[in-house]
Formats: sequence, structure tokens, C-alpha cells
Amino acid sequence: MERQRYYNKQKSNILDRLRLRFDWYCSGRILIYSVFVGFLAGLAAALFYSLLQFVGGTIYGLYAVTGIILPQPSDYTSTTGPIPGSVFEKAARQDVFFGFVLPRYWVLMLLIPMFGGLICGFIVWTFAPEAGGEGTDSVIRSFHFRGGRLRNRLPIVKSLSGLFTLGSGGSAGWEGLIMLLGGGIANSVGQMLHLSVRDRRVLLLAGAAGGLGAIFQIPIGAAIYVTEILYASTAIEFGAVIPCLFASIAGYSVFYLIHGNLRLFEVTSHIGVEHWGNFFVLLFFVPIIVLACFLFVRIVLEMRNRVFRRMSLPEFVKPAIGGLLLGCVVLIYPQVHGGGYAWLYKLIDLQLPFYLVILLIIPKMLATAFTVSSGGSGGLFVPSLFIGGMIGYVMGHVSESVLSAMGLTWMTPDMRLCILTGMSVFCTGVSKVPLAAAVIACEIISGAEWSYAMLVPLIVMNLTSMAILSSSTSLYEEQVLTAIDSETHFGNYSIDLLQVITVRDTFLSQNKSISDNVVIPEMATIPEIVKLIAPLPDSIFPVVNSEERLVGVLYSSDVWSEFRNRQKWDSIRASTIMQADINAVTPDDNLYLALRICTLLSISEIPVVDPNQPEELICMLRHSEIVKAYNEKLATAKWN
Repeated sequence: MERQRYYNKQKSNILDRLRLRFDWYCSGRILIYSVFVGFLAGLAAALFYSLLQFVGGTIYGLYAVTGIILPQPSDYTSTTGPIPGSVFEKAARQDVFFGFVLPRYWVLMLLIPMFGGLICGFIVWTFAPEAGGEGTDSVIRSFHFRGGRLRNRLPIVKSLSGLFTLGSGGSAGWEGLIMLLGGGIANSVGQMLHLSVRDRRVLLLAGAAGGLGAIFQIPIGAAIYVTEILYASTAIEFGAVIPCLFASIAGYSVFYLIHGNLRLFEVTSHIGVEHWGNFFVLLFFVPIIVLACFLFVRIVLEMRNRVFRRMSLPEFVKPAIGGLLLGCVVLIYPQVHGGGYAWLYKLIDLQLPFYLVILLIIPKMLATAFTVSSGGSGGLFVPSLFIGGMIGYVMGHVSESVLSAMGLTWMTPDMRLCILTGMSVFCTGVSKVPLAAAVIACEIISGAEWSYAMLVPLIVMNLTSMAILSSSTSLYEEQVLTAIDSETHFGNYSIDLLQVITVRDTFLSQNKSISDNVVIPEMATIPEIVKLIAPLPDSIFPVVNSEERLVGVLYSSDVWSEFRNRQKWDSIRASTIMQADINAVTPDDNLYLALRICTLLSISEIPVVDPNQPEELICMLRHSEIVKAYNEKLATAKWN
């Protein structure tokens, strides 16, 4: 018996040592789960891609039977190809409508997108109304405010509706559908494994990255994209980057084994900034691209908020209206039919004529807005890349002509670099993903050993666009500004509840007044200040003048720093070490604002002042009192 206990003790010691060396619970566990979720997301992406090819091929076959031959990228070279309005001149049967040549059965080009939108609307509004639109916002909302949870039916509904939207020619991308599909897989795995809220959130992003990295074959860019798209600033969800990278690589590997290499453009020569003059010219592009970003965002959002949402029609009919409007654009500009991925590669290969590219920018914006803003299921990532690439191509041609006329041909940047710059900066402007956009622009083409030479200049230009364009100008309404604005990093508080509790309710319910707080006269010396603050746990104190007006705040850490130097006690006053910049709230502000300021500044108290007289101090509101008011409100269960 003693020997058995001895062996059991030795075995326990070995296991304890192994647990310390190989911490499965804290690190390895979530990485293994991420790889598994990425593998499943890659399989789902491969299946979705096959189904999409089948549906799209069927629609193209239907067009061909009726004599409608849509233009293909292979129809064009760098100088030749049919122009919009005369694409169908070679059709066996044709009509002329207001000077535009149309195929005989042109009505099909209106009915098929409309019918696809109608089926999409029926599926979405019957089974999961939140599945309408582009889909990325659903993932962002789930991460920030729903603990990483998605309805189990949501990814299936989104995928089915997306097949009809994209298959019928919708001008949208795959990323919203695939991110939601991968996130749905992660949601199911997280439920089966009974993961914590934090792990569910990380796994949600890993699933989205696995699907995105698979179908676009951008394993590194996808991992960065899903962690950057959450925020409308330069913030990034660092804790999820490594799990997302594991999942993205797993998804990419599975998809590559099934479908092979889909990146059609091969780099055969070096692409990069050859001279400082190249960089200066590219930097000049940024403000112009930023204006185009603003225009595109306004078109998409205004079309959704002021046009489709105000239509007094059943919701499931609106995607059909969007499909009909899309068909009207496609009749004249059939090149905007579909997401535009193949056209993007043709553009990068410099095989599209300048006159065509400059004519397609605005129609592509409108076609995308009609598709997505009406409630059709599709993403905005691929259209953004295509539009940005076209703008970069136009800017490259214009700069080449201007610089040649000025005798400065040495400053002309590589045309492919102009296109990739347009893609990267435009994607950053509309999505707020500066690092991901730069990496994706390099990764989206084959021959990565050359393409990463562009990474640093692209990041610089992306950050420049972020500095110019407001954070409110984004295609994704569920983005938050910083991590503090997300429930993920806000102490597990319900932000909605914090926003309905006012500061006045808090200090009135707790009978607070200015007499409850220690007030420091501005002429008080260090010993006098220490006597006042030493017995108290507070870290910030209001400083008032002789008329009891608030003139600043004093941090206890600053006082104790000066207290160590006895020689300066008589010369230092409160007014010399206080902070004159006061971050305060008014009684009408809500607790969310108060708690956000406390969190941003790492302070435990905040002054409450009169809104009409900011120098009139009402009281000091402590962090603990905010938490108490929140818990009391939460316990009553009486809020809207």
C-alpha cells in the first residue's frame, strides 16, 4: 500500500510538471480548436465555391441559349475591346434602344437579377431577417455585443440567399457570406465544447478567418482582416491574431487541395518603389482616392437608409427591386455583372483599356449599392478592391501623361503598383483596415517573394488615408471606435444599460454632494495637501480657487512624488502640480460616457459639473459608485 502511494505521488508530480511545461488549457487548447474550425471553414468555403460556380454557370448558360453573350475579361486587351453600349453588336439577334445595342431577349437581364433578389429576400425574411445585406456586420455585432454567439440557422440562410444573389449576377463579393459561414461553424463548435465567452469570441474570429483565407487564398491577410475590421480606428484585436492565423492557414490549405491555385495573376518582375519620386506621386493619389471612398460609402449608405428602407413595400420584395435596378445598369455596362474578381485580375495584368476602366467606376459603385443596400446577400470587399484598382489605374495613366509632358518620366511609378495602391488605399478608406489592406494587396497576387516589396509604402499610404478620412466614414455600421467601446473589453458591462442611466440618477440616488468630497485649495502647500488626502483611498481630487470655482484636478501620485522632496514643500502649491485640462461630465450625461472616460484615462473619480457653468463643481463621481448604480439598475430589471 505504501509503495502504491509512493508511485501515485511520483506520477502526480510528473503530471504537474507536464502541465506547467505544456499549458493546454491556457494556450494550446484554443489553437487546436482554431485549426479544427479553420479546417471545417475551408471545407465549407470549397463547397460554397463549387455551388456558386454551378449556379453562375447555369445562369450564363441560360443567357447563351437566348443569344445573350456577356462580355468576358478575355475579350479585352490593353487597347481593344467592346465599349459599354455596343457590347452586344455581334449578337445574332439584337434591338436598338435609345442608341444602345441590346440583345433581343434583353428583358432576361432585368428579370434574372430581380428573380434572384426575390428568392434571396424570401429566404432571408422568412428564416433569419438579420441575414440581409453584406454579412460582415453580423460577425462584428456578434463579437462586440453578443458574446460571440450567432443563431445556428444564420450561416445556412446567408449562404443559400447569397447563392441566388451572386449566382444571378449580383455585384457583390463572397467575403461576408464566407465569414458568416465560418463564424457559424465556430459558433456550433463553441457550443458543443461549452467554451467561455472569451474563447467563443476568439473562435468566432478564427472561423471567419478560416473561411476568408480559404476562398480568397490570403492566409495572412485574412487573419489580420478579421481582427482589424472590428474597429473603425487603427485598433486591432491582438489576442485573436494567432488563433486566426492558425485557422486561416488551415482553411487555405484545405481549399487549395480541392480547388488549386485561383490567383490567376503571376508576378514575373519586381514591383515596388524604385525611386523616392515614385512614392511622392503615389502619395499624391491618396487624397483623390479618399474622396472616392467617401463617395462610395455615401452611395451605399444613402441608398440603404434613404431609398430602400423608406420604401413602403414588404421587406422581401426590396432585394428584387435592387436586382431590377442592377439589371438596368448591366444592360449598358455588362462588365459590372457579378463581383468582378476575374475583371480585377485582368486589370492587374494591365489588359483592360483605359477608356473602359474610366467608364466603369461609377456604374460599379451603383451596381454594388443596388445589390447590397436593398438587402441582397453579398459582401463589399471584392467590389471595393475592384473599384480602388480602377481608380489607381486611371490615376496611374493620368500621372504618366502629366509627368511625361513635364519631362519627369523617372518619377512615373509602375502601373501595377498604382493599381495595387488604389486597391489598398480604397479598401482602407471604406473598411478601416490599413494593415490588412496592405498585406492583402501583396498577397492577392502570386509570386509573393516580389510582392512584399510593396508592403511598407502601402502601409504608409493606408495610414495617411486613415488620418484624412473620418472614422465615421465606413461601410460597416457595427464597427466601434476603440476596444473600450466594445463589451468585450469594457468589464462585461451592458453598454445599452449604461446609456440609459444618467449621472444625475446616480448621485441623487446616493445622496451625493460636494461636501462628500475633499476639495483642495489652489494655494495649498504640499504638507497641507498631504494632510487632506492621506486618509482617503481616492486618486484624484478637485482643485478650487478662492471663489470655490473648479480650476483643475490633482492626482495623488503627483502629490506623493513632490512629497519626497522636502526642500520644495514651501514653494510648491496645488496650482503648480494640478492638471488644468479637466475631463468632466454633466448630470445629463449617461454612465457609459463617465465610465468610458474613467477607463481611457485610468482614473477612479471624475468631476460632475454644471452644464451651464463648467467651473461649478457639483460632486465627484467614483468608479465604484458607477458600478453600484449599474448593478442596482440591473437588479431591478426595469429599463427600456
